[in-house]
Amino acid sequence: MSSDTRAQAVEPPDSGDVPRNHDLDALADKNLLIVSHSYNHFVKGQVDVLADYFSEVYVLVRYNRFADISRYLPVDYAKPFSKDAKINEEDKPDNVTVISTPLLYLPLDLHRRFLGDQHARKVKKLLDDVPVEFDVIHAHLTWTAGYVARVLQRDLGIPFVLTVHENHDLFMDQLESSNDKIDRTWAAADAIVRVNRQDQDTLRRFNDDVFYIPNGFSQDRLRRVPQADAKKKLGIADDTNLLFALGHLKERKGFHHLIDVMPEIIEREGDVVCAIGGHGGMRSELEEQIEELGLENDVRLLGYVSNDDLRYWMSACDAFVLPSYSESFGLVQLEAMACGSPVVSTINGGSEEVVTS
Repeated sequence: MSSDTRAQAVEPPDSGDVPRNHDLDALADKNLLIVSHSYNHFVKGQVDVLADYFSEVYVLVRYNRFADISRYLPVDYAKPFSKDAKINEEDKPDNVTVISTPLLYLPLDLHRRFLGDQHARKVKKLLDDVPVEFDVIHAHLTWTAGYVARVLQRDLGIPFVLTVHENHDLFMDQLESSNDKIDRTWAAADAIVRVNRQDQDTLRRFNDDVFYIPNGFSQDRLRRVPQADAKKKLGIADDTNLLFALGHLKERKGFHHLIDVMPEIIEREGDVVCAIGGHGGMRSELEEQIEELGLENDVRLLGYVSNDDLRYWMSACDAFVLPSYSESFGLVQLEAMACGSPVVSTINGGSEEVVTS
């Protein structure tokens, strides 16, 4: 793959050159409560930017205590749900306080149905010890963070905004669910943000105040590195074609399909290496697949990729691949584009609005 085929990244302006929205100055003495399932990646990016406009920001992050066994046992499935994976306090603004919200549940539908009330009780108990009165709540994901925000809205009289990050399949499951607390959460929100356009009308069946705001990322975190320099940093030969993919190692992400087609790609293109970043329950299965196909020298499972390393992988790759079945937006493909790399994606509910040519 020639470097001429790579997209040209636009160098972002320094943050000091970005004009401030003076309408937001009215929030300077207000306090914001975030109820979320993580403080990492796209949620962290939003929170850290919003912190500039608020007096105090508290982030209550739900995690499953059951998943913490991954600290002591090689349980790949549990790692993405552990406290360590959910919370990243790197470069956290001084006025942001992150509080973990430990819950205990099994990954069964019966337990998930009652998880909303468990989550709400735990959050209310934690807030008893917080020396701040909040003016607005922002919840990320409908079930269970959005439901918790609805309970706080009702009990404390605080308005809440809900960002619906659910991937396409999960969103459709929620629409068809018999759990009426989900519908009531959508109806009660003072505003709903959906990260893609296609679901706007569906959400307006429950609430008139629905807005489209796509996911974003920190430009400072992912500044482009010249491809040759990035490959050298990663120990990859300049003439090796690099495919890069990133995400939780779960079936929905489709990495097994990418691995399946690697023999054909290698036969056609020659020297090709595929690197897949992320951890999750399918790691052992993917390792077996790689071995069965004789791809030990051609496909690498990187595990967790730090922010420092991510810009090198995104910049070094000759193509970023998103083989996912279902996404709400697919932020990683936007990050790859920002580093000048072309993106190849499936039709998954989110990519169609990002990969347009």
